Amino acid sequence: MREKDEDQDWGLWVDDNQIGYWPKSNYRAHSANTIEWGGEIINKRTRGRHTSTQMGNGHFSSEPIGRVAYISKMALYDLDLDRYPAPEALDMYIPQPDCYDLKYYPSDDEFGQHITFGGPGYDRVDDGDVYDCMKLDSQPRKRNPSIIRKI
Repeated sequence: MREKDEDQDWGLWVDDNQIGYWPKSNYRAHSANTIEWGGEIINKRTRGRHTSTQMGNGHFSSEPIGRVAYISKMALYDLDLDRYPAPEALDMYIPQPDCYDLKYYPSDDEFGQHITFGGPGYDRVDDGDVYDCMKLDSQPRKRNPSIIRKI
């Protein structure tokens, strides 16, 4: 994300392609003191359960790149558009780790400093039973009917 001068909007660039922008009227400052990478969903807990909204493409971060959402070659840019590596010490905020997760990779020959992230939201099974945010590989499904809730 960058701003060329005070009279321009902020742009999100990948390589030499601008893929997004934010109007300058949204911001009071011309620089940032916090940068965040990752995914975000809105969870209003309608129907008394976690949302079914997927993050990324719905796969957990343990999936290989190509199946999971990722951000590669993470970096910072100054006002002169000089590139600096992202800090290696990152704070990770994962409020629903059984619905969505994230993995941080400080170094990789192909992807550089990168993260993988995502998840399916809640899991619905064919008969309408719902497990509220459990990793798919740890769901007891039919073994313990007392944890199943009907919607």
